[in-house]
Amino acid sequence: MEVTPQELLSQQAHIVAAVLALLIYVIRGVMMLAGATAVNSRVMLALSSVFIILLFTIGVYMGFMKHLSFADGYMLSKIIGLLLFVSFGVIALKQGLSKPIASFLWLIGLAAFIYTYLIATHKLAPLF
Repeated sequence: MEVTPQELLSQQAHIVAAVLALLIYVIRGVMMLAGATAVNSRVMLALSSVFIILLFTIGVYMGFMKHLSFADGYMLSKIIGLLLFVSFGVIALKQGLSKPIASFLWLIGLAAFIYTYLIATHKLAPLF
């Protein structure tokens, strides 16, 4: 099946948003491990929020372009993986947790991102 220019552009935008979301997540995680207070600065929170929203929005748009349903195992697994990534990241990067617990939660969030990537690239079958 031939990919339209619109599909190709949305795929590329999705990849860029995913890479930038992951990069910001890793930077914030390293800052958290180093004890930097800037991990929860307005700039870092705004950047991470913007790229997560872009990632989700473009992903949903691509799903609609391919006429996928939210009940489809592929879409559902990706959405759940992204929600886990965001949820564990939000909890891990909040102030007040001990470093071992925050680090563990941060790593689980990273694992959720990797799981979502493997589903998205069809290297792993969806669980649903």
